[in-house]
Amino acid sequence: MKKTGFIILAVIILAIILYVTIVIKVIEFLFGAILFIVAAVILWIIWNKVKSKVEEEF
Repeated sequence: MKKTGFIILAVIILAIILYVTIVIKVIEFLFGAILFIVAAVILWIIWNKVKSKVEEEF
């Protein structure tokens, strides 16, 4: 294999690795954001239930 062919192959392989890494990081970020939103909604629901029970008692 000629030197330029090897360099082109190396650049293509590095680009694929970089692309896959970025895609994995984006998926991790989206998964974390979804979990954060779900946790916020659950805490808000729990807060409303606790708040209404506390208001009834006092």
